[in-house]
Amino acid sequence: MFKISTHIQQTTSNPMKTLADKNIPDKNEADPQAATITISDESQNRYMQSLNLKKSNQDDMLGKQFKKFYEEYHSAEAIEKRKLEQLEKEQAFNRLEDEFSIKGVQYHFPENTLQHTIKEALDGKVTNASLYAAELGSAIRSSVSMSDKSIEERAAYREMALKQAEYIAEHYFDDEQEAAAFMKEINTYYKNDVLREKGYVVFDNSEIEPFKNYSSPLSEDNDVSFYTLAKKYMDKDYLEQFVTGEGTAAESDEFLNQLQTNKEKYRAEIINEFESSQQQAEDQIKAAKSTLDTFIWENGLVTGTTEEQPGYLNDLLKWNKNMLNLFN
Repeated sequence: MFKISTHIQQTTSNPMKTLADKNIPDKNEADPQAATITISDESQNRYMQSLNLKKSNQDDMLGKQFKKFYEEYHSAEAIEKRKLEQLEKEQAFNRLEDEFSIKGVQYHFPENTLQHTIKEALDGKVTNASLYAAELGSAIRSSVSMSDKSIEERAAYREMALKQAEYIAEHYFDDEQEAAAFMKEINTYYKNDVLREKGYVVFDNSEIEPFKNYSSPLSEDNDVSFYTLAKKYMDKDYLEQFVTGEGTAAESDEFLNQLQTNKEKYRAEIINEFESSQQQAEDQIKAAKSTLDTFIWENGLVTGTTEEQPGYLNDLLKWNKNMLNLFN
């Protein structure tokens, strides 16, 4: 016989239930013995056979059709096709062009965040201040929010967002001090994100100074941290055990000896990789800025360009226009 035993525990939602009730037997609590279910071997076999699609009856046309559908649905080609279709649907949706999103969806942001600052500053000046804040904040912090895009494209959105913020501060703020405070906040986040793109670790709204991603806040002169060395040169399986304290003393000693022998070589390799990556990021950021410098502007919109432009340009200009449309 095949047995399933389960203990069913019920909880009460009565707020008046007191601690004294714990000493009173609960009539609603099921007896573990009474909650034992017995299934015969024959029933179990029938159930298992019903799950086995490969043993369908030769004359069972419905079963064979379902088996074919099941195998096709779970094929690698079908899964990939569904992923592409879902991606197309997601990319086709644009909340800046969707009337329900513009008029009916409100976003709530924690205080002391860029989006919250933007929303508070533009409340009453734009159709949907929370939507505008979500989009502008995302573009200013593009290294965080646009990981699927290239460094140059992220930089282009960051630069476009900065230019739009400058235009908004000039034309939609009556108080010069409020406009200046708005731009000061925007510029702070903008500079932090450029540092992130170059390989620094930056915590917004904190007293921790930015530091290189191979270092740590406690390292002197941006020295390479032990964790960076371990992550790069220690065996991946053992690293996890090392971090959780499950590694052996012998394995730890072996790595520490290896590290001591190759310390200067390892550090030089990591610093060279950082500097190379930083230079590539700077080059792509410079390329994005150069692209925007070729634009012809009118009322915050791009009306023309003087050079051949990258493939992402249409989406970028569309984003800028849709954002400004929220002010009309």
